[in-house]
Amino acid sequence: MANTNYNHQPVVNPTPQTRPKRKTKKSVKRIPLARPKWNFLDLTMLGATILVAVFGALMVIGVSNQGAKANSHLNQVTAQLNQVKNDNNDLRQEIGTVTSNDKLSEVAKQESLTMNNDNVRNVK
Repeated sequence: MANTNYNHQPVVNPTPQTRPKRKTKKSVKRIPLARPKWNFLDLTMLGATILVAVFGALMVIGVSNQGAKANSHLNQVTAQLNQVKNDNNDLRQEIGTVTSNDKLSEVAKQESLTMNNDNVRNVK
């Protein structure tokens, strides 16, 4: 077997590295542009956009106004309903007090009426 040295590496002479040259920026000459002129189509589109925006704003205001009116009407109807319910409860209480046995006995005494138990029937 031949005597091989695996640790032996050939020596390579380093070459000097050159830095890449930077490119100089070219000065860009800016040309001022003139304002574009408005043509008929541009003016028409601008007018249509403004018209649609105004119409949309008016529609939003109108719908909001209708909602406020409906809410006000609902509050009025609710107040009337509560008043009718309170009146019905008051009348039911009055009916309960007028038809009680004590009140009936008091009215019978004022009219000089007497109770005849023979004429009373209990229905089951």
